[in-house]
Amino acid sequence: MTRKGMTRKGTLIRIGGVLMASGLVLAACSSTNNSGSGSTSTTTTAGGGGGSAASALKAAVAATTAGYKGTSGTVGPKSRPAAKNKTIAIISAGQLADSNSVPSNGALEAAKAIGWNATIYDAQLKPAMYAPLVRQAIAAHVNGIILDAIDCDTVKQPLEEAKAAGIAVTAMYAFDCNDPHAGGGTTSLFSAVTSYGAQHANLDAFTESYGADQANYVIAKSNNTAKIIAVQDPEFTVLYYTLKGFADTIAASHGSQIVATLDITQEDILDGNVKTKIQSEILRYPQANWIKSPFTYATTIGIVPALGANPNHLSVMGGEGFHDELDLVRQGKITATNAISSNWTGWASVDTLNSVFDHQKSADSGIGWTLVDATHNLPTDPNEDFTPLVDYKAEYKKAWGVG
Repeated sequence: MTRKGMTRKGTLIRIGGVLMASGLVLAACSSTNNSGSGSTSTTTTAGGGGGSAASALKAAVAATTAGYKGTSGTVGPKSRPAAKNKTIAIISAGQLADSNSVPSNGALEAAKAIGWNATIYDAQLKPAMYAPLVRQAIAAHVNGIILDAIDCDTVKQPLEEAKAAGIAVTAMYAFDCNDPHAGGGTTSLFSAVTSYGAQHANLDAFTESYGADQANYVIAKSNNTAKIIAVQDPEFTVLYYTLKGFADTIAASHGSQIVATLDITQEDILDGNVKTKIQSEILRYPQANWIKSPFTYATTIGIVPALGANPNHLSVMGGEGFHDELDLVRQGKITATNAISSNWTGWASVDTLNSVFDHQKSADSGIGWTLVDATHNLPTDPNEDFTPLVDYKAEYKKAWGVG
């Protein structure tokens, strides 16, 4: 939701089901040019498959109209009484970033609502701390662990130890060890994953659909003439799938194009290098007229400062749509964002663990997203995150049988 300084195999952000339904299929060609820092890859994306630029634009406009209405549904209503006397650990990749603190704090809030003891363990954006924190939770004899933006393959051995100890594990914005881009193994180490409903076969499809809706917005607003720099953090599988959904849809547009993909890392963020890397990429590709952000923190401390006065008038597709990004939309410094409630994601993770404790399948979380720009869905309070119309907290409490 999401999602850092360790080199990993391809991991991007993907969310694409809503747009894939429009029948856009892609063929993308990419070439990688490692610069001195080894962090920049240049990607040219050409339209592939059937269809035309005009039909792709028409489909993108329709998808954007639907995106303004939002894709969230209601929480699955089946009764799943609150498990008693549970203690859980919520392990955040780094509370410094909204992408991690908002879902982790949401999980903490939900754990208290359901009647459990819960503690947030903060990895401080340092991947080297992931495994020790999982082992710390095991040593504390918790009943359950929620990983926030920590993929299974980065903590595989500790999770095997947790499984041997009978500890239930789930995750937010993270992928199991049997995912092709998060280890590619055959063994699952998560006890269960959050359900995003029957329309999404798995978390991969859900994430690609999210990215596809971002792409459709860019296609629609640029009249299918976008030349895009995609900023990406390759340390997270959720970002791999988000970018995949985005890139596939751009490739199928027969008009818009990703001219470059710039890799940044959590280390770049901690070291303060992210702004300079983005500035250099903008100078390298003067034809670019759009930038896509991987997550809110990259937008606020990297992209917007790099643009400065934005003399070239580059448009920006933001990340998850936390309040600081929404305020940048309000100020005219970024163009739009695809807002998803990460607090809701935190509540859903607790519900998923409760279903594990109750020996039930995960209930449909109802989680979706809503496109936000200067004229659609922008909260009036600059300090307010986007709030879904669904009262998910009340629905979870009803399902759990708590006040």
